[in-house]
Order: sequence, then structure tokens, then C-alpha cells
Amino acid sequence: MKVFYLAFLLLFSFSVEAQKIIKGLVVEAEKNVPVPAASVFLNNTSVGTTANAQGAFELIVPNGKFDLIVSSVGFETYNQTIVSSEFADFITIKLKPKQNELESVIIEPYEKNGWEKWGKFFTEIFIGTSANSANCNIKNINVIHFRNSKKTNELTVTADEPLIIENKALGYTVHYQLEGFTYNFHTRYLFYYGYPFFEEMKGTAARKKHWAGKREDAYYGSMLHFMRTIYRNTLTTEGFEVRHLKKVFNTEKQRVKDVYAQGRTTGNGQNIVVKKENADSAAYYSKIVKGPDFFDVIDKNLLPGDSIAGALDSVTAVLEFKDYLLIIYTRKMADPEYVRQFPDAGTAMASQMTLPNNKPIEIQANGSYFNPTDLLHLGYWSWSEKMASLLPF
Repeated sequence: MKVFYLAFLLLFSFSVEAQKIIKGLVVEAEKNVPVPAASVFLNNTSVGTTANAQGAFELIVPNGKFDLIVSSVGFETYNQTIVSSEFADFITIKLKPKQNELESVIIEPYEKNGWEKWGKFFTEIFIGTSANSANCNIKNINVIHFRNSKKTNELTVTADEPLIIENKALGYTVHYQLEGFTYNFHTRYLFYYGYPFFEEMKGTAARKKHWAGKREDAYYGSMLHFMRTIYRNTLTTEGFEVRHLKKVFNTEKQRVKDVYAQGRTTGNGQNIVVKKENADSAAYYSKIVKGPDFFDVIDKNLLPGDSIAGALDSVTAVLEFKDYLLIIYTRKMADPEYVRQFPDAGTAMASQMTLPNNKPIEIQANGSYFNPTDLLHLGYWSWSEKMASLLPF
């Protein structure tokens, strides 16, 4: 969930009357004793504080819907979705101690020298490979652990403490509470989630102006920009083209695979010899087998925003559709780094989106959406929506 800072500043600035002060106490659930120095913040924002030695805190919350996050080393992260206008003035937050991972570690231990083995790979798929990523780095790599499961063919990444990510490209220090991270080497699907808290870097007026321009560039055409236009039903005026897309199974590829299966092998059992059938050549078979498992069938008609989203209530929109959406942002070309890395993808900022669990997505005015795990994106966004381009609400 990535959000813009500059251009919408006036839209999302809140008057004193719209803000609310929430007071609270952070305690350990089992012993009911204070947890000092716990981090208390609104997810994906720069709104946060630290509990004092007695576990007490005060937090000024803008009007709207947010995830309230409370974290402390050795405890499970507390997460509660709140609506500031409906929230109590005082809250007691009980943190549960983290369960001992000893059993799972014995079954599938952490990789020895994990960062040396997986650090570059993790950085590329988590931080990204855009131009911004060159100026974005993790300061406390020593808290990161890697587990490569041969059974599931998945890489799992955990962190003992919040990751401290220094993004000099956008001018933020991000404290990222990593809650889950898995990459499946078979499907090539990446899933991760966590809770970022942003701190503005200090800089000269010229440096701040530079950061503002970089943030603006990161925002336009992003998924956050898209979600805001969905909420306001302004897809066309904001430069997005959306079409229905369906993935059709490549039956010819399956037919060719069946032919391979009916072929014979040489004496060493390695090389497959393809029998000629229906005048098809071995070269044709080879070409088809290397092709995609599915073909993209794209509707030529543009979809208006109200055909895929509607109002759930006065402050929430709902995004719901079948199959896939093809989403093209027309006011910018794809990042040159993307074109260099994926020359066959073209120069358009073209992304695909689907609802893998067939559950609708709830969207707020600021572009935040729930539940992120019910949304899968492919294409340009699967490359660009990384930590190096993350912006706070």
C-alpha cells in the first residue's frame, strides 16, 4: 500500500478539529506489567510515538480509517483497524510474547551465512531494482534470517526487529515491521506483508525539493494512485485505461506435450525423439512447448470505474471484478530500468490485477485498501511496487 505525499497534501491535511488524541497503555498480556518503549504508530504513515517507561502513550490521529500498530522486540505485533471518529479516548493494549520457534528451526533450520547466500536476491525482490533502489538500503541486515524449504520450494524471511530502511532517493527512513515473507521458486509468486513507519530525513531546501519531485514521480501511475482514482471514479481523467482480461489455457501446448510423452527416448534415457504427427515438425513442437501456458484475451472496450467498483458506505468503496484487469497508465512510459530488464514487456506501464480469493477489496479515500492479501498484481506493478518506491499516507 503505497501512498503519495506532495500533490495531495491539501486534500489530506486535517484541521485541528478533525484530529483526535488517543491515550493508551501498553502492557504484557500474561503478567499485566507495562511494556516500556513500545512503538505505537499508524501503519504506512509518519504518525507515531513511543510508549514511556510506564508503557503510557499519546497519539494524535487524523480523521479516517487506519491500522493502529504496536510493536516491541520479543512480542507479537498488535494490529487493530480503527476509525478515529468512533475510537475510544483510552485503550489498553496487551502484547503477547512471541512463541518459541525452536521446533520449526530444528525441522528446517535457518540458513547459515544467510545474508551472504540470499541477501542480494532478497534485496532485489524486496527493495527492488529500479533507479531508486540504488539509493535505498537496509541498515540492520544482522536481524534478518533466511529459511529455504526444499519441501515447499519456498524461501522464508524473518526479522528479529523492525528493518531500518534508509531511502535516500525519496528522503525517508522507514522502520518496517516485517510480519511475513515467502517467495515460491516454482510459481515465482512473492508474498510479503508488514507495517512501515516513516521518518522524514533532514536536508537542505534544495534536497527537500528534489525529494518532493522524486515522490511525485513515484506516485503517478502507482497502485496507490490507481486506488485513489477508483475511489473517486476518475480513471479516465487521471490517465488510466482499464480493460477486462481473461487468461485462456493453451490447449495446443498441452497437445504437443502429449505428443512428447508418446515419443521414445534414446538408449541413455536422456534425449527425446519426437515422432512426426499431422505433418508437424520437431522444430514446431519445440517452439510451442516453450510458449506460454495461457493466452491473454483482452476486451477492446474500456471499463469505467463504476463498472468494477461501488460504494459500500459513505466512506468506503468496494473493488470487485471477475478474471483479470489490464491496467495501463498512459501519461508516463515504463521506467527505463524495467524496459532494460524486460525488453519483451514493451514500454507501456501495463499491469494486471486479479482477486485470487474471489473476495472484494475495500478502498478508503486515501488509497489504502483491505485486505492486501486478497489482491494479486502482475506485470509492471509486480516490478515497481517495492520498498524503494514506498510512500506514506
